Amino acid sequence: MSEAKKSYCLFCKSGQESRVMNKLRARGYDPLAPFVIRWKPSAQGIKRSACRLLPGYVFFETADIPDWSQLISDEEVLRILQYEDGQYALRGSDLAFVAWLKKYDGTIEISHVLQVGSKVEFLDGPLKDMAGHVTKVNKNRKQVQIVLGDEGTLLHSIWCSIEYVEANADTE
Repeated sequence: MSEAKKSYCLFCKSGQESRVMNKLRARGYDPLAPFVIRWKPSAQGIKRSACRLLPGYVFFETADIPDWSQLISDEEVLRILQYEDGQYALRGSDLAFVAWLKKYDGTIEISHVLQVGSKVEFLDGPLKDMAGHVTKVNKNRKQVQIVLGDEGTLLHSIWCSIEYVEANADTE
């Protein structure tokens, strides 16, 4: 009899996330390597572009105890992320973060924001319902840094793109 599914995180060579995901799928795990849609400069101006939200990070879920020796033997895998107490299963804000990513099918779209004094207010998009707080805003790159948890978490912060909208009757 298997237990409830638990989530874990592997750190792999950047750019090898898809290969690691394919191997995890072949072994019966349910992997996720999230994307973020960002504004990127191009010859035609600024365009939307998909890139890895956390390069090198691959999350996976399983009801069984993972075969750690098999996973770490893959040349693309650098290490299995674990907490200071030696536990591998994600918990707390790390687990909540992965659940949030799954809610958006692993792709974090650009969120619309309204400038309110020195702060930004999320009007829609995935950042509106995220459990985290904005610590930095880069207006030139149209990005915000979101802190996900405290120092005891495996994942401390992420950068996501935003699009400013003007205040009008539709946003009230």
